Amino acid sequence: MSGIKESLERLMNGQIPVSVIGGVVTAVRPDEDTCDVQPDSDDAEVFDVALLNGIYPAVGAQVLIGLVENRLVDTFLISADKVTHFRFTTEQESLLTLQRDLLDELVKLTVTTPAGPSGPPINAPALLALKARFDNLLLP
Repeated sequence: MSGIKESLERLMNGQIPVSVIGGVVTAVRPDEDTCDVQPDSDDAEVFDVALLNGIYPAVGAQVLIGLVENRLVDTFLISADKVTHFRFTTEQESLLTLQRDLLDELVKLTVTTPAGPSGPPINAPALLALKARFDNLLLP
C-alpha cells in the first residue's frame, strides 16, 4: 500500500493537500495557543490544535480544523462559530494594552481654566467601565 502512496506523492509533486474536518471544541488553552476538538465523525479527539490567527473559540463551538499532510499532529484552527476572545499583538504592542493605557489617560484628563486646572472628567466612571469591557473581548 505504501507504494501507491509514494506513487501518488510523486504524481502530485510531493504536495499533499491540507485536509479539513469539522468538529466541536472541548477545551481551550489560551496560554498555549491551542485547543482540543472532537471531530463530527466521532473519530478520536484531536489534541493541541494550533490557534494561529488570534481567535480563541468557545468550548462547544463548531469549528473547522486543517490537517497538514493529513497528520493529526499538525492541526490548526481555520474557523469557529463562537469565540471568547481575540488577540491582536505585534512584537512591540498589544491592542488591549494600548486601549487600557488610552482610557487611563482619558480618566486623568484635566483642562486648564482661568480658575486653575479642572478636576477629573465627570464621565470617568463610564470610561473605566469601557476599560473593563475590553477584557471581555481581547487578550494581551
